[in-house]
Amino acid sequence: MPQISVSWGTGGAGSGRRWFRRALVLLALALVVWVFWSVRGALLPFIVGAVFVYLLAPLVAFVERLLPFRGRFPSASRTVAILLTYVIALGLLAGIGFLFVPPLVRQTNEFIQSAPQYWSAINRQVNDWLAQYETNVPAHIRVQIEGALGNLWSMALQGFQRAMRLTFGAVGAAIGFFSAIVLVPFWMYYVLKDRQRAIEWFYGLWPEAWRPDVRAIVGIVDRTLAAYIRGQLFLGLIIGIAVGVAVWAIGLTQPIVLGLIAGLLELVPILGPILTFIVIALVALATDPGKLLWVGLAFIVIQQLENNLLVPRVHGYVVDMNPAVVMVLVVTGGALWGVPGMVVAVPLAAVARDVFRYLYRRWSEPPVPAGAHSALVGEESPVGSDS
Repeated sequence: MPQISVSWGTGGAGSGRRWFRRALVLLALALVVWVFWSVRGALLPFIVGAVFVYLLAPLVAFVERLLPFRGRFPSASRTVAILLTYVIALGLLAGIGFLFVPPLVRQTNEFIQSAPQYWSAINRQVNDWLAQYETNVPAHIRVQIEGALGNLWSMALQGFQRAMRLTFGAVGAAIGFFSAIVLVPFWMYYVLKDRQRAIEWFYGLWPEAWRPDVRAIVGIVDRTLAAYIRGQLFLGLIIGIAVGVAVWAIGLTQPIVLGLIAGLLELVPILGPILTFIVIALVALATDPGKLLWVGLAFIVIQQLENNLLVPRVHGYVVDMNPAVVMVLVVTGGALWGVPGMVVAVPLAAVARDVFRYLYRRWSEPPVPAGAHSALVGEESPVGSDS
């Protein structure tokens, strides 16, 4: 059989091979993304582990700098620093658990056991209000109000069902999920140990001329996500403590459980505090309706503290979005990916905005020098330096 040869011409063979390599890389990336998306439910522990890697990386770097043999044995010093960081983190968790887990477990059991009673009390209170509503509101006005509320409830129920389907995914991912929980601590160790090597390998995949821009974009993503994650977790801690103390001062039951719920819901921008208020208001309605006013006043004070003091200082220029834009992003993320979408929509939008600013300036006339992104999105340390 005659062989067919293709001549690329002068320089054409190298150019053609480069394009084939790029197409191969894009195909591999598309395959990896498709696989990860197909098993996204089982990857949740690794996502949580990545958050802890962000939180622990500065502590690992600090401990490593304190080791006297760092210069002579860099690999061993990194391993020792990671293990010491694990010991410190586990010690802190053990201390917190010793103080808070017993009352948390007790109050959680009380909350679960009291839930039917709460529900009955809420139904009685709502029925009383409905009776007053039917007595005092004319029939033709009630028809209009109930029609509008019925449409809103139907839309809300459909959205909730969609969110639950997207949040929990298929039942078949459960085996992979629990297997991942066991592997995550070991995975975190290798990520922390080989973080710099993996980053340099990733940069080596790109053409030499592109690498300054790739480093700049990775730096933008790293700075924005790390700052947002740490800031949001700090906000959740502060708001959870504030809500727990406020609930305890008002005299409601299970203040630790309600504070924990408030801290977790704080991870959802804008919508989280509203959901927290609804949960605690329902508990107050079921136990002592006279305390609803105090619950409302406490949440007004906490929201003023959060919006005027904590959020500007914690997030600062990292997010820097108008609350109206944040609301649209939260709703959009929830419609696309359920509850996780509500959590990640804002930081992803902030990353996309900062990368867009960088590329826009790089392609301007005259172009900004490659890698000079600190003037565009704020000063930051290079990714992989752990500084």
